[in-house]
Amino acid sequence: MIGLRRILAPQLDRAFELAGELVRDCVFYKTESSIGTGLVPVIALFAPVKALFVDYHSQDIDGSGVLLGDEKAFVRSGELGTLPAPGTGDYLTESGSGLRREVIAARQDPTGSFWVLQVRRSMCEDWGDLSPMSLAEDWGGLTEAVVFDDWQAG
Repeated sequence: MIGLRRILAPQLDRAFELAGELVRDCVFYKTESSIGTGLVPVIALFAPVKALFVDYHSQDIDGSGVLLGDEKAFVRSGELGTLPAPGTGDYLTESGSGLRREVIAARQDPTGSFWVLQVRRSMCEDWGDLSPMSLAEDWGGLTEAVVFDDWQAG
């Protein structure tokens, strides 16, 4: 039997070296939720990775599964460590720019050397958490107003 893993792994390492401008330092975030509650655990699963990003060929863009602007991201399997397999809902965040890419689909190559992720740039904004307001943000109760400011008088 041909040792594809022995042949492929050094070639993948070489591709990462040669395509330096296409390789980005990223953090891969795995979103896991409870089947029963649907809640995401407080402890996030993540791993720092190097991802090689390339565009899809025009014939691959079908407008439904693969959209214009989608990219392929190649990530070495070893960099994901013991994290569960990547899938829909996971995301990559570039360490330098903070650009977030959502994972649309993922598959592992037959040798298990790397993952091919279909990713889509996201304009998702983090608005913080749902912690209670502090007293400084309290606008008062629903009692009758006793002080009025006339902004148009002048």
